Parts: sequence; structure tokens; C-alpha cells
Amino acid sequence: MGKKLFFGIDVIKVIAIFSVVSVHFLLNTDFYGVPIIGTSLNVQVFYRQLFIVCVPLFLLATGYLQLEKEWNKKYLKSTMSVVYIYLILSLFAILARILLFKEIHPISFWIKSVFTFEAVRYAWYVEMYIGLALLIPFLNYIWKSFKTKRDFQIFIVILLFITAMPGFWNAFSEDVPYISVIRFPGFWTSLYPVTYYFIGVYIRRYGSRIPPLASLFGFLAATLVQTLVICLKTGNGTFVNGVGSYDSLLIVIQSYFLFSALYRLELPKSRVFRNLAVPVSSISVLTLDIYLASAITDKFIYEYIADHLFTAQKYAILFAPLCVTLSFSLAYAVALLRKTVCPLRGKRPRPKNEKPV
Repeated sequence: MGKKLFFGIDVIKVIAIFSVVSVHFLLNTDFYGVPIIGTSLNVQVFYRQLFIVCVPLFLLATGYLQLEKEWNKKYLKSTMSVVYIYLILSLFAILARILLFKEIHPISFWIKSVFTFEAVRYAWYVEMYIGLALLIPFLNYIWKSFKTKRDFQIFIVILLFITAMPGFWNAFSEDVPYISVIRFPGFWTSLYPVTYYFIGVYIRRYGSRIPPLASLFGFLAATLVQTLVICLKTGNGTFVNGVGSYDSLLIVIQSYFLFSALYRLELPKSRVFRNLAVPVSSISVLTLDIYLASAITDKFIYEYIADHLFTAQKYAILFAPLCVTLSFSLAYAVALLRKTVCPLRGKRPRPKNEKPV
């Protein structure tokens, strides 16, 4: 019953983690250092914006799932599991960097790298999420205090105005005659994870009135608009982010559309398609492991494989499916290994034939 209820969220989390590995493809190539000239590079801009929803989808899903969480020992234990996974994957990353990539540093460097979230290249997300997780029970007091749906809507509009509007407008208006003098104060933009969280809560509480198909078209339209703006702002130079990042109103709208298109998905009734629920469920509970492990699998793929496949960035996109699939598969294998060897409960699963003492 519960799994059927949240099948759409599982699908969203799978798409989100695949989007992480996909968008990092460009980060690990020369995309950001070459002029955006020609069809291939413009397609790569579209590719980037298509998958830029990765982190927002995770945050929206968090709000959707955690809206009733309260501060207690059980919740604190679940939050500490994030730290546990991070420590295990940090050890894996450090060993890989020493043994596989021949990095030489004193022990103090490696210890410090764990505390500064630099042991794993993409660990900034863990740093952000731990803080959000600790706040969630208290954030829930806020939305529960609203007397009407209208109160919640006004609250979200205010959050969008102070955390998302500056990120979009200040990036879009940069160097544009006349409108560039109008700037929004960006002091609160770093609060964007909270904005996504409350939008996720709102969707769970009141639902989305936009039909799934219309939401999907909205997502594609927002992606195309972003691509057009970036290409126009960039001209023939190197990449210029004219729409902003995760703290951009346009990215929020794009992410909302995709989430709205998918969260209502139910477990397929067909036996053939029901089998898809197994890998979907498996991946959805290991997204943090895959996220962190992909920092090492990316480095391996792009250092030992991709560099020998293409020499010009305009041809790189042809190898994106191969590189992304390989890195994702390896990261998933590492995640399964962590789950088997170092389960969250701190003990290995008992073999079926073994009787308790």
C-alpha cells in the first residue's frame, strides 16, 4: 500500500539521481571552457538545462515525504544515517584517490577533507542536506500553523520572492541595457532548499492542479526558454549562465512542472511493468550512496576512458550516453556494496538458514 502510494516519488528520485550523473558529464568535459558555437554546443546547453533539475527534485521529494516528521530519537537516528553513509563513502573515496589516482597527502589532510566535505567532490549536497534535515521537524511547525490554504500560498510566494526571484533576475539582467540597473537583494537566496521543501509539502498537502501531460509540456517549455536565454546571453563566447542556478525562479518553475508530471504515477498493474518497480525501489533508497560514489566513478570514467574517446567538445555529446551509463552503473554497484557490507543498522543481514542464538 505504502509503496504504491509513493511509486511516483521513487521514479522522481531515480530520475533525479540519473540527472546528477548526466549533468556532471559536462562538468567533467571541456564544456565550460569552450565557445558555445554551432549546433552541437547549443544542444549541449539544452542537455545541461534538461538535467539541471536534479537537486531541486530531491528537495521537492523531501518536502513531499517528510511533512509529518517530528523531533524525536527515531528521527535523529534517521538523520544520522546520512552522516554514516557520508563517512563510509568518504573512506571509499579517499582510498580510491590514494590507490587508484595516486594522490599523496598527509593523514591530517584526509581527516580535514572529511570535515570540510572535500573528501568527496560532490559532498556539498550532504553539507546542505544535513542542515535541512535537522530543521525539518521545526519547519513542519511552520506550515502546520497556517490556518488556511491561502496562508500557505502567500508564504510560498514570499519565499519565492526573496530566495528565487533574485537568482533569476540578477543573472538574466546582467549586462542588459536599461534593465541591468534593477537588482534584487540576494541576501536570502541561499535559503532556496527551504523554498523547495515547502513547495514539496504544499504539493503533498493540496496536490497540483496541473494535469500530468500539461506539466510535462511545461517542463519542456521551461527547458527550451532557459536554453534560448543562455545561448543569446553567451553569444559566441564561453558559457554564460543567464538564468541562474538552483536558486532561480525559472529553475523552480521547471522543477515544479516535472515533479507535477510524475508524482502521481502509480505502480503499474501489468506484471511485466510491475517488475520495473524492483530496480526503481532499489535505486531510490540508494540515491545518496550513488550521488557520492559517482564522484569517484566519474573521475575514473573521464580520466581513463572519455579522454581517449573524443578530442573536441563538439563531439563529446555523442559519448554522453556511454559515459553516463557506465558511471551510473559503477556508482550503483558501489552503493549496493555499501548496503551489503555496511548496512545502516550496523550489522550484516542474517543468512536465511542461520538461527538466532
